[in-house]
Amino acid sequence: MSDHTRRDVPGFYNFLALGRALLDGPEPVAGVDGALMSRDPRSGARTSVVEIPPGWRGRSDAHDASFELFLLRGDVALEGERVGASGYIHLPQGCGGGELDSQSGALALAFWNPNIPAFPYPYTRNRTLRAWQQPWIDSVPGSHGVRHKSLRLPDPTPPPGQEGFDGGPGGYLRFQFIEPGLIAADEHVHHECFEEIILLAGDCFLLNEGQMGLGSVVVHPQEWYHAPFVSRSGAIILVHTDAPMGFPWPPRPYPNGATRAAEWLDATPWDAPTPHVPWADHPLAALQEADPAYREWRAGGDGRRRWGDADTGTSVPFMPGGRDTASRFRGAWTRKDEA
Repeated sequence: MSDHTRRDVPGFYNFLALGRALLDGPEPVAGVDGALMSRDPRSGARTSVVEIPPGWRGRSDAHDASFELFLLRGDVALEGERVGASGYIHLPQGCGGGELDSQSGALALAFWNPNIPAFPYPYTRNRTLRAWQQPWIDSVPGSHGVRHKSLRLPDPTPPPGQEGFDGGPGGYLRFQFIEPGLIAADEHVHHECFEEIILLAGDCFLLNEGQMGLGSVVVHPQEWYHAPFVSRSGAIILVHTDAPMGFPWPPRPYPNGATRAAEWLDATPWDAPTPHVPWADHPLAALQEADPAYREWRAGGDGRRRWGDADTGTSVPFMPGGRDTASRFRGAWTRKDEA
C-alpha cells in the first residue's frame, strides 16, 4: 500500500477512514487522538485530523511553527474567543502564541507549518474566524464557477488582467466552492506549489485519480499535471498550498475529458451520497482505457509526461524552479530570532 502521507507524489485517500492513535505532535495537540494526513520531511510541515476531547486545554508559543485549526464539529477557543463548526483558529509563528481550550470537544483539521513565509505583523496575527461569515471571492477571474473564502489571511487575489499574489508568501488555506455541473475538460498544472484538497461536502470526480465523497483527500505535488474534473451537486472543499498559486493554471488538452465527465454525470445518482472511490476501482477507468484516442495520447507525447518540469523533457513555456521547489525552499530556510 502506498504511503498516503507523502506530498512529493500524487495521493488519493479518505481521512475519515484513517485509524486514530495518540499523536506525538505538533505541540498544541500532542497526546490527543488523531491521524497524520500528510507531511513534508524537509520542512517538518504536516496536516493532521485531531479528535479533541471535552474539557481539553492546550497551548502553543508559536515559536517554531504556524498552527491552524479548522473545526469540522465541536468548539475550540483561542484566548476565550470561541468558534464552532466551520470555525478557524490561526496562531502564526512569531506572533506570541496563545491558550486554547474546548468545552464540548471537537473534530478538527490541524495544519502545522514551520518557517512558513508570511507577511509581517500586524498583517499576519492571531485570528479566529467563522467561514460562514467570510465573503465569497471569485477564485478564477471572470468566472463564478469556483469561489472561495480566505481563511489564512492576508490572502491577496489580483484583479482580472493584473499581476500579483494568489495567496500569501507561504501559500493559502481556503474554504472553496465548486458549482454544480462544472466541467473542467483539460489537464492543468501548478508550477509554484503543492496542493492538498479536502472534500467537506458534495462530490467531485477527477479523471485518473478518483471519485471524491465526504472526507476524500487528493494531493497534487508541485509540477504535477492533473484533472479533468467535474462536480454533480457542487462541492465544498478546503484547499491548502505551501506557496502562492499563480493564475492562469497552464492547461493541456486531454482526449475526451469532457465526454468522460458527461458520462459520470449521467451515471451518478441523486438519491444517495457520493462515495469515495479510488480510480482503479471506478468503472470509468476501464472505459477510458478502452478509448483509442486516450491510449494513443498516453503512449506518446504529452500523455507520458505527467510532470511539468524540465528534467522529464516536457516543453512548457514557464518553469520557474521545477519539482518540489517550494518544498526545498521551506526546508532550507529558517527564521532567525530577533536580536
